[in-house]
Amino acid sequence: MIHESIRKLLGEDLAKQVEEAVKGKGKDGKDLDIVCGNDGSYVPTDKHEAIKAQQISAENALKAAADALKAIGGSGDPAKIADDVKAAQTKIADLQNTHKAEIAKIQKTTALKLALGDSVYDPDDIIRDLKLDTVEVDEAGNLKTNIEDMIKPIREKKPYLFKQQQSQAPDLKGAKPAEPGAQPTPNTPAGPVIF
Repeated sequence: MIHESIRKLLGEDLAKQVEEAVKGKGKDGKDLDIVCGNDGSYVPTDKHEAIKAQQISAENALKAAADALKAIGGSGDPAKIADDVKAAQTKIADLQNTHKAEIAKIQKTTALKLALGDSVYDPDDIIRDLKLDTVEVDEAGNLKTNIEDMIKPIREKKPYLFKQQQSQAPDLKGAKPAEPGAQPTPNTPAGPVIF
């Protein structure tokens, strides 16, 4: 079958001659479907349609890419897509680096807060005076840096930020009370003495 645009171009008589020439010459003895290429050669319709579909698909993909780049701040101009892609890649890399730095800062701050624990009134007051660049944490987020070395200058300059360490047992004066549940010794009476 000859494509309709070729039929009009050739005219009815020449189109019939071409149809007779290509009858049975296709794959498996079928008739060839032909269209005219730009150079005047004959091309099978299937091949032409496949190439045309590929071209439409490529144009649609290019338009979709241009729209996507325009949506994220690119120009949307197909001629400038390479520049837009480079700009987008740079922006993504910058965002990733900023994200990593923010995560590292959060991990360090959290590790410091846990390490300071109950020894300070407000850990944020201490952390504000520390250089976070010198703080190291492991993969699990545990503090690797010696916290006492870091807070020693702050403890000396601002002791009011730190809680006073209280001993566990109160300092008792006088007789030592018996331990709960202790058995009386032979020198002490077992119970109240009645006179």
